[in-house]
Amino acid sequence: MKLAKLAIVLCCVVVPATARAQVFPPDASWTALRCGGAVMTDRFQDQPGAFDERDIVGDPAAPAGLHAADATYLYLRMRLEDDPAPGGAVRPFAWGMQFDLDGALTSYELMVAVSGVAGAAGTVSLYHNMTTTLPNDPNDPADLPAVMTYPFAMNARSITAPGSNNGGNADFFLDFAVPWTALVPLGLERGTPTYVWAATSSATSNLDGDVACHDGASGPARLDVIAPGRTTADPAQDPGPGPGGTGRLEGGGGCSAGGAGSPVTTLALVLAVLVFRRRRRTAL
Repeated sequence: MKLAKLAIVLCCVVVPATARAQVFPPDASWTALRCGGAVMTDRFQDQPGAFDERDIVGDPAAPAGLHAADATYLYLRMRLEDDPAPGGAVRPFAWGMQFDLDGALTSYELMVAVSGVAGAAGTVSLYHNMTTTLPNDPNDPADLPAVMTYPFAMNARSITAPGSNNGGNADFFLDFAVPWTALVPLGLERGTPTYVWAATSSATSNLDGDVACHDGASGPARLDVIAPGRTTADPAQDPGPGPGGTGRLEGGGGCSAGGAGSPVTTLALVLAVLVFRRRRRTAL
């Protein structure tokens, strides 16, 4: 009898601890994703048929896509025109981000997607994509089944986006989290260089709706035309976004600002020696 009571007590202690919903970073901890050298943006109602919670929105002051990280999780955020999960019930659509890991911008290798297609409880799923069937297209379906799937209630949330009201009403953030323990075996570590696309969808394992940084009126979205900016999975490990994504000169053609042996330092020493010699000759 005592053992039975002890078992009940242990269950009451352990279950809530393992079923606790994800705690997301504060707003100040998120870093904007980029398209080329600019912040990831998207116009209001730019994609026919993808409105309301399927409409990604954003401008330079209120980015369409952001990311954050800590030692345990990668956090992803999308700005949407309406609530994708009112009252916690996920709408019957999908929202996701695709990651390039090989530098070839006509395909993606990983996708993280939030979906309510199979039911209002919703899921957060991690997909691998090693077989490309639709090159250069965000609608290219990921490999099935999903590598990992998590409950929406544990690994995602929708909240009001402060100070953002496209369409005359408050916008919403869709936040979702995936642990590094699931991402690292697939090739995405905290410091891994990557390119990220963000889009909405009517299906779970592909993105066929509104694509960030793409004007739907201009025709089908193409991954390499959207050209997302290069970053690292954990934004804290990105040396600095610039036109090439890294914010630093790479290869042999750049000039350093200083330091022993750098071109600038060497030139300064040569000029100093020449000035010294000229002054010495004048004095003689």
